[in-house]
Amino acid sequence: MDHLPLLVGSGDIARALGLTRQAIDHRLRVDPAAPSPAAVVNRTATWGGTRIWWREEIDRWLRLEPEHWEVH
Repeated sequence: MDHLPLLVGSGDIARALGLTRQAIDHRLRVDPAAPSPAAVVNRTATWGGTRIWWREEIDRWLRLEPEHWEVH
């Protein structure tokens, strides 16, 4: 059974790649091949919320293998 997350945030992607969340956020915004977010969660009147993506789409975009998502 797959215990890896189905949805990931930019922090999850950053940890998997050993990069900063800011670097991942930037790449997701400027790369035309980057997938669109699956949803935006925790949105409030004063904050735009947190974007999340389907892990499978991020895997395809970055050509990641499942071992990148090891749960520690």
